[in-house]
Amino acid sequence: MRAGWLKRAAAPAALVLALCASAAAEEAAPPAAGVSVPLEKLPEVMTPPEVIEVAKRLILAGQTDPARRLLERIAPQAPDPVEVRFLLGTIAAAEKRYGDAVKIYRDILTDKPGITRVRLELARALFLNEEDEAAEHHFHLALSDQPPGPVADNIKMFLDAIRARKDFRWTVGFSVAPDTNINVAPEDERVDLFGLPFILDENARQRSGVGVVVSGGAEYSPDLSQRTKLESNVYVRHSEYKGGAFDDTLVSAGIGPSFRWSRTTISAQATGYYRWYGGDAYNRALGGQVTWEQDIARRWRASATIGYQQVDYLLNDQLDGPLYSFTATVTYGLSSRSYLRGIFAVNYERADALALRNTEWRYGLGLYRELGWGIIAYLQPEITFNPYKGIQPAFNRRRNDTELRVGLSLIKRDINLWGFSPELRYTFVKNHSSIDFYDYDRHRVEIGVSRKF
Repeated sequence: MRAGWLKRAAAPAALVLALCASAAAEEAAPPAAGVSVPLEKLPEVMTPPEVIEVAKRLILAGQTDPARRLLERIAPQAPDPVEVRFLLGTIAAAEKRYGDAVKIYRDILTDKPGITRVRLELARALFLNEEDEAAEHHFHLALSDQPPGPVADNIKMFLDAIRARKDFRWTVGFSVAPDTNINVAPEDERVDLFGLPFILDENARQRSGVGVVVSGGAEYSPDLSQRTKLESNVYVRHSEYKGGAFDDTLVSAGIGPSFRWSRTTISAQATGYYRWYGGDAYNRALGGQVTWEQDIARRWRASATIGYQQVDYLLNDQLDGPLYSFTATVTYGLSSRSYLRGIFAVNYERADALALRNTEWRYGLGLYRELGWGIIAYLQPEITFNPYKGIQPAFNRRRNDTELRVGLSLIKRDINLWGFSPELRYTFVKNHSSIDFYDYDRHRVEIGVSRKF
């Protein structure tokens, strides 16, 4: 049934307009009766499918108001409610009520997330409503369903237009975060240092707590030329815990040019951050990065970032030094409702102290899936290997860590309060080290809301 109404909805405009030639703005003729019937009487003399066909003709003739009134009257009796809602969304978009169209299409995808035609119309309505980030997301999902060549070409035109006009956007979020290990510390009360036993201070042992997290960011990207933008961004995240000893605040920023072609974007930015921990300045960094993004094919996208930062730890000079980083991701669209993302990263921290120099190797695999009922899920397990360079004198041993991390995010998009959607994030971390002092487990949950503008 679904395939049938999608084919009918995509019928050539000329044919439907020809059928519409005998339909006046306020009246239409039932095909079987051959006599004129007032528009408001059609639901009494025609079946719901016949009324829907008349509504389609009216829509293509530009008569959206009578078409809407017809569809609203027969909606409770319609054999396929999705078809009626889709047509009402089409009417809203035609009348430039893009916000209403977005809501209608999202409601349909809440129940039936696999209908690519609806996702395409949602992406188009989001684009026309200047919600570019969401529009780009849904266009890429639609491309993963391998649409016909002309449709794929149109999608790429929309994506090019989004990249060209992206100017300013910002995000804000708020969450409550129960955490079993807010200070990322071991559970043991005792530690052996230089061969002697010591009792750890309470703040040096694993502490649980409930924090409040507030975050926000802004991006401003004015045009410098036809293919060049000035990309600038700032991001702030603050975690607040009772007592203030484990409060954590990060402010980061970046600025630099971005060059774009039809399928390729290359950007270079100066970057920096400042971090406070427990109310005191903790570390700061300045550096830069170069990022390459590529649409390889309809289902494939890739990106890579190489960066350098000079890090200054304000409380421990032995940690000072350059940080070299490389991150690559490859995204493969499984369907119009899901994708896989492979992640590889390597970071080399060249601290002043030989024993603190380390190379971190990270491998991850993410799965995005729209589950229905308005729920969007993202699952990402990853493993990190982190060997250190030299022997740590206090333990007379070289440190080698292996960390397992699993993250799960759930977003309920069909619940909307002043533009905010509820989110649930769960993270599990287990670190195993050659030095027992650095072993720890952590469970963290964030329950909150977020909004992108």
